[in-house]
Amino acid sequence: MLKLMKYEFRKTMFSKMILLAITAVFEALFLAGIFLDWENGIVFGVMGLVLCTFIGIFYIGLESLLVFHRDLNTKQSYMLFLTPRNSYQILGAKVLENGISLFLAGCFFIVLAAADYTVAVVRLGGFKELLDMVEAFLTMIQIEVDITVVDSVVAVLEVLALWLMTIVTGALAIVLSATVLAGKRFSGLVSFLIFMLITWGCNTLINHIPELSTMTFTYLVQALAALLLTVVMYVVSGWVMERKLSV
Repeated sequence: MLKLMKYEFRKTMFSKMILLAITAVFEALFLAGIFLDWENGIVFGVMGLVLCTFIGIFYIGLESLLVFHRDLNTKQSYMLFLTPRNSYQILGAKVLENGISLFLAGCFFIVLAAADYTVAVVRLGGFKELLDMVEAFLTMIQIEVDITVVDSVVAVLEVLALWLMTIVTGALAIVLSATVLAGKRFSGLVSFLIFMLITWGCNTLINHIPELSTMTFTYLVQALAALLLTVVMYVVSGWVMERKLSV
């Protein structure tokens, strides 16, 4: 299992290095703005770091689906399915790799944000001033935002759990397209519609969880519900692969 996970990490390492390099560029821009009293550097640095966070986490999940699709539909990873591992282990390695990657990426950006917050407090005399500059810039280009740092940090776990659930649901759709629907007309469209339907159903179920005593507790329960649904999607996908997949 560990060897499979190592193999999966190696397949996606290049894109993660690119994300890290781009993040470093925007971080350098932010720090230059802080220490050189360059407001545009601060604003564009913060905006770039925010984009790296959301686009990076989005792409980490998307790339795993693209790799999984290639594994099932091309000769690229033919030997993977000839190893003495069952479908649950092969799929589990992919899900765990992606879950760990998402978690580490989330932690990395949270720690980076905390470090930048500390620098801003020391240099600018308060983080509010930094947020005011960002909001003023966004207002100038007619983008309305409501920056709530505390809510954003508390919701990170739920966002990552929801995204992982969506990724595993996408993996289920790919498995159905390559097995049950293989060779059938409009198989890609049908599997995509199944993905959309399942995703809608899962999100609707999670959104119907009643609000609890605090928003933090509510977010945590919703994250746990998303992880539970992720496990269900994984089990169903592995079951279909075991019985229907032909390589």
